[in-house]
Amino acid sequence: MSRLIRIALLCFLPLYALTAHCQGDMTREVSADTVMWPVPQLDPSWMLEYLPHNNANHNVYVYKDKLYDDLFTRTKGWNGGDGVQTTALPGGNVFWSFNDSFYGVATGKPTRIRKSCNFPRNSIMVQTPGDDGLPGTKTSNFKWLADWVQRSSASSSGYYHARTHLRHPKGEKTEAQIRSGETDQTYLYWAGDGTVVDGQLQVLWAGVYNGSENLMQSDNRALAIYSLEGTPGSSTYLQLLSVDHDFFAQDPIGYGQTLWEDEDGHTYLYACNQFKKNPEDVLNTSSPVVARSATHDLRSAWEYYVADANGTFHWQSTYPTSAEVNRSAITSRSVSTAWVFKDGDWYYMTAQGYVFSKQLYIMRSRYPWGPFEECHQLWTMPWVLDKTGVRTYGKFYMPHLHQSLSRQGELVFSTNTDCENWNDNFNSNGSADFYRPYFFRIYNWKAIFE
Repeated sequence: MSRLIRIALLCFLPLYALTAHCQGDMTREVSADTVMWPVPQLDPSWMLEYLPHNNANHNVYVYKDKLYDDLFTRTKGWNGGDGVQTTALPGGNVFWSFNDSFYGVATGKPTRIRKSCNFPRNSIMVQTPGDDGLPGTKTSNFKWLADWVQRSSASSSGYYHARTHLRHPKGEKTEAQIRSGETDQTYLYWAGDGTVVDGQLQVLWAGVYNGSENLMQSDNRALAIYSLEGTPGSSTYLQLLSVDHDFFAQDPIGYGQTLWEDEDGHTYLYACNQFKKNPEDVLNTSSPVVARSATHDLRSAWEYYVADANGTFHWQSTYPTSAEVNRSAITSRSVSTAWVFKDGDWYYMTAQGYVFSKQLYIMRSRYPWGPFEECHQLWTMPWVLDKTGVRTYGKFYMPHLHQSLSRQGELVFSTNTDCENWNDNFNSNGSADFYRPYFFRIYNWKAIFE
């Protein structure tokens, strides 16, 4: 997941630029038309804070979601983490997964100091619905499904620490070390997307080999099956039923980072393939690619959308070679963290400019496999965080889309940011508000395409 901001990679290809200009230049300023695109009517209890002129199209309204920010401003147990993906579950519940997370103790506002914590490499949580049927926004609606080290003695080690939810079978720690709260560092799992099939939750987990130099290389891909029997908080709900650690023995591309369950019966599995387009390139490009399962069940056969040497796409059953996948981008733009969803007759893709750009883009296509070429700026990440202490941050990454949290059809994102120095995550004012999600909502986003 190594990325450096390189705006030049985000430019249109020369021949495409003329077409794009005709379709609508993504930097072109558009005045607000409050008749066609009324100002959003918001409940004050949602605690949305308007970000003025965050999009060149002034019909688009971008808000910080301070309610969800506050819900993830925590002092015991989980108090930070990245990844942050959601999957809608039956009954109005929402499954949350996290990658690297801090568990322990942090102070409340205004100091927000992260103290002694351990570092589980993945974690899960379930959110229950509120009285209105939407995802609940009280702390009691969040059920953290952690394997705690100990919560009985604040003066003893391991207080509110937790263990990694899903260990990699090659994890180097002994059972005794795991019980004491240590975490595997060499082989680990980070969460992919999830889907509900036949009353069970299926989640893809990406195996990562960290090695001695923190190279974070792709390894295997596991498929975990969870029970949805009972209710959140019961022993059966989200019980881990099975894990196929060899679902893919090796998975260099990482299909299934994000999913779209289409009405055509397939589940589409997206990834961003990073490679050098030309040998002389200093940095990689990042190209979205897609596979699909034969049915919505991820255990059904997969096929991959691949371009031949002449640029003609087809579906094939064999995992693509490097040469095949490198020529199989479903958009000409270099982007990362690609999410696809459908609204009306169009499929939309949201994605971050590669690498570590503060720009989020939106594209659309008539098909879930693309091509996604009508690209516009969607919103821009603020340059500083809403926190005490140091407000600037190192990198902005993994802006994940959460449509299960939407109230009025708006787009909902969580963002991940880190600090310049790892030690800044601890023991200073504001340290607990690094390495945690911040939330944003984008209203009237379809105005971009008018």
